[in-house]
Amino acid sequence: MITLEELRIGYRKGRKELPLTVPLSFTATGGEMTGIVGPNGVGKSTLLRTLARQQEPLGGRALLHEKPLGGYGRDDFARMCSFVPAGHLPVSRLTVYDTVAMARYPYTGWQGRLTPADEQAVRRALEEVHLTTMHDKMLGELSDGERQRTLIARALAQETPVILLDEPTAFLDIPNRYEVLQTMRKISEKEKKLFLFSTHDLEFLLETADKIWLLYPDKAYEGSPEDLLREKLLDPLFRSTGIGYEIGRGLHIPHHTDKGTVILTGEPAQVPWIAKALIRTGYAVAKEQEEQPASCHITAKKREILLEEKKSGSKIGFKTIYSLILYMRKHL
Repeated sequence: MITLEELRIGYRKGRKELPLTVPLSFTATGGEMTGIVGPNGVGKSTLLRTLARQQEPLGGRALLHEKPLGGYGRDDFARMCSFVPAGHLPVSRLTVYDTVAMARYPYTGWQGRLTPADEQAVRRALEEVHLTTMHDKMLGELSDGERQRTLIARALAQETPVILLDEPTAFLDIPNRYEVLQTMRKISEKEKKLFLFSTHDLEFLLETADKIWLLYPDKAYEGSPEDLLREKLLDPLFRSTGIGYEIGRGLHIPHHTDKGTVILTGEPAQVPWIAKALIRTGYAVAKEQEEQPASCHITAKKREILLEEKKSGSKIGFKTIYSLILYMRKHL
């Protein structure tokens, strides 16, 4: 549905062009979730604004249904493509319903009156993002997450085959991030819509996107999340911090283990949680049979955590992981 042919994005300063990345030749198809990722300043938002016809490209072209973006009239383009920008609407005295209903302008004619079909489209969009019970609330009364869902509902109510979103989950908590992305996926699969969105939320993206457009200042790639991970093309996003992605584990954040080694044994259901806290605190964790020098031996029981100090041989019991870590910080 969208084809980029050597599309160059960026800014002009007088006669000088300031490109943000290399020329882009990508495709994105209806029925798929396509995410845009890259380091800060590489042009993710600029690309979306260019595709939404809010910013002129520096060169090349973008096609929508094999037709150049500039070949559409205003109302025709509004029936084909909707855009959810980053940030918030500047107004606060509109209701949720009225905000979503504004998306029906390509269909209402010069009078702007909603038909029963328009009202049904608005209600359906509110239902899809779970805002039906909040339809009469003012935007100024909403939380950040609720306002973001209102903007997404407005794009859905526009009933376009292509929906562009700039950081759609930026203000949402974890359950709502998952819910919004799953809603997008269900609509994409059911109605064959194309959702093209930018995000910094890599872990959610890698679990939900069908395709990724990966932008760097000097190169660009497209492919499934698995292809990009397998070819280590996402590694530059993590390399400076040591963060990586492991299959079955997700994002892996390294920790310094400079406080020595702790032997950890016990209940299999409890050991991983205690190990996680110990590693975060700065300890290396070993199993008893590895026979590594250790400052203490921790045994994870069902209702108690038992710490045995190697030097003194003293044993102390703890009810919570927090109390264990607090003791170790003060005394070991």
